[in-house]
Amino acid sequence: MKATLTLFIVILLAACSSKLYIPSEANVNKREPATLAELGQGHDIYKKSCGGCHRLYKPDSRIREQWTKVLKVMGPKAKLSDDKVALVYKYLVNH
Repeated sequence: MKATLTLFIVILLAACSSKLYIPSEANVNKREPATLAELGQGHDIYKKSCGGCHRLYKPDSRIREQWTKVLKVMGPKAKLSDDKVALVYKYLVNH
C-alpha cells in the first residue's frame, strides 16, 4: 500500500511539472523574429525570473496575444526591463 501511494505521488508530480523546450535552430524565427542566442537568453530569464515566484507554464499553453497580456502585467512585477520582457516573449512564442 505504501509503495502504491508513493508511486501515485511520483506520477502525479511528474504530470504536473512544466516541460520547457530548449531552444534550437528549429525555433529560430518560427513565429517571431529571433536568433538562437535571444531564445536562449529568453529561456534563462523565464526560468530564473518567472520560475523564482511560481510554477512555469509551458510556452505552448498560450497563444501570442495571451503571452503579450501576461508579460505586460508580470514583466513589471518581476522587475524586468523592456528588453528582457521582449526576450522572454520571443522564447515563449517560438516554441
